[in-house]
Amino acid sequence: MSFVVSSRNVAFIFIVIICSVNLRAQLPVNVSDEQNRRQTDDLTAQGISAFQSGEMEKARQLLEQALRKDPKNSEAHTFLGILDDNAGNFESAEKHFAAAVRLVPDSASARNNHGAILLRLNRRAQAKSEFEASLKIDPDQPNALVNLAQIFFAEDTPQSLRAALNLFEKADSIAPDAAVARSLVIIALKLKEKEKTSEFYRNYALRLEKSDEIKPDADSRAELGGALYEAGLLAEAEAELKAALDSDPSNSDTIARLGRVYLARDDISSAGKTLETAVARGYSTAAIYSLLAVVYEKIGRYDNAIPAMRLAINLEPESEKYRFQYGLLLTNAEAPAAALIRIDEALKTFPNSSRLWLARGIAELKSGKNNDAAKSINHAIELDPDFAQAYAYLGLVRVQIGQFNVAIELYEKALQKDPTLSAIHQMIADVMLQQTDADNRRIESELKKSIASDPTFTLSYLALGKLYIRMSRWNEAVEYLEKTVKLEPDLAEAYYQLGRVYARLKRKDESAEALDKFKTLSETQKKESDTQLRELVKRLANVRF
Repeated sequence: MSFVVSSRNVAFIFIVIICSVNLRAQLPVNVSDEQNRRQTDDLTAQGISAFQSGEMEKARQLLEQALRKDPKNSEAHTFLGILDDNAGNFESAEKHFAAAVRLVPDSASARNNHGAILLRLNRRAQAKSEFEASLKIDPDQPNALVNLAQIFFAEDTPQSLRAALNLFEKADSIAPDAAVARSLVIIALKLKEKEKTSEFYRNYALRLEKSDEIKPDADSRAELGGALYEAGLLAEAEAELKAALDSDPSNSDTIARLGRVYLARDDISSAGKTLETAVARGYSTAAIYSLLAVVYEKIGRYDNAIPAMRLAINLEPESEKYRFQYGLLLTNAEAPAAALIRIDEALKTFPNSSRLWLARGIAELKSGKNNDAAKSINHAIELDPDFAQAYAYLGLVRVQIGQFNVAIELYEKALQKDPTLSAIHQMIADVMLQQTDADNRRIESELKKSIASDPTFTLSYLALGKLYIRMSRWNEAVEYLEKTVKLEPDLAEAYYQLGRVYARLKRKDESAEALDKFKTLSETQKKESDTQLRELVKRLANVRF
């Protein structure tokens, strides 16, 4: 990742020049020192004027004449350095800038120019020293601050990134610049400081909106949008990816990235529209079809999801990820037998894929083949002993055969392998709720951890409501059960439990209404149970679609 600094606000950054001319003084013996000084000044002024007018060859000739008359002419060295830099003659440019520093060692700009060309020549340690010397002379130079920040950024350690962040912030406060604002976003991302990243992104977006500066190209914006998505900054990612797509509407990678963001935001309508439009315009790729499969699955259109997933596999038949996704899709579509056929086909190509062996176990679990499921999932663990999700699914198998304590041990092992799997806290609590002698305090703790990690996980709210019913903490039970039905209005069990609690609190009308809703939805109880299992599958699979 590199930073691009606007030349409008930062002068003489990364400038270089080269000249192979012998720059020795040739002073006429019959001209006085005063006359020679005036001639030198005139030649220098004319050279600078020609440079500013874009007459580069003329500028070079005049400045070289001035330098022959006075080898200690720091201005001539500086502008010849700039000319050589523009011509790509970096070694010669470095000599001119170094000469300028020797002549005027207390000049902040001379040291910055020398540091910039040293950076071009990859002489980072020397460049760093020059920038630091420049800033010691004048601490408020945006150009030197940015150049030094880039060196610290390239070192890529937490300490150097922090130093780079501070330098960029100071530069931006002195001379606001969209490229510097973008740099701050990138560094905050690398430091994993989510709130800071969001704050910097708002400033960056506002700067772009109000500035007449050249905006980043579509690829740069798409890359940043993808990084924001990975960091969980979905609103920011959406804004950046939309801007990238406005610049390059045919970029299928950007389309797929935006589709992922919409899915993560649970904006299924926008995801579907974006992806279907791409297919209609001929921009379809394996990634786009696989994302469409997710969209169709979320709205229950398995008749569309399955063909979309097949198209993704046809386009990228060697993708183990898509084979895994297809196996889970068929299992969720109530076709575990078909899933096993496709997974076994994929295992011929990827026999050592722990994910495919896990998918096989999930399909067998769904088919009621608990022993086979345990064998497949155990094999997944043999292939990858750190596969946290496999331990969790093995726990599910143990729950099916009533081995609750073993299941809890497996869930705990899964959390040891990956503490970010917040759904496992709910799974531990759910198993404990099935035991009459369970520790209620631990159940409450596990469920609150799950909710803190993922406030959208409905099953955790439902389980906490049931726990509070067990503990006769009726008001708290109401609170969490009401949150459950707000998150998922068609969850029948939540209305049943809510009806019970309302009755306890003598809220008769509300109790009757909740129980009526339960009766209406009770025909979907089996489907609801399957939906809950699919929810666990989705949250544990941790697939980056």
